[in-house]
Amino acid sequence: MIGSPELIILDEPFANLDPSSQFRLKKLIKTLIEEREVTILISSHDLSHTVEISDRIIVLEKGKVIKDLETSPETLEELHTLFSI
Repeated sequence: MIGSPELIILDEPFANLDPSSQFRLKKLIKTLIEEREVTILISSHDLSHTVEISDRIIVLEKGKVIKDLETSPETLEELHTLFSI
């Protein structure tokens, strides 16, 4: 966070964290977005955490955008439907 970056990129930030650390990380991310006006790009397979803290979800398949969603109460269900077999 040194230098007040405008963009932070996180790759699987919730992987291997215990539940209390996941909660603290979500709170930190929300604070950065709201108070420092930072754009945070998260690459993650964890749908529930990502939907909870994001205002926009972009789904890629083989490098191509297949969904671009603004988060809403229905977003998690829509993503579950998209990925279900």
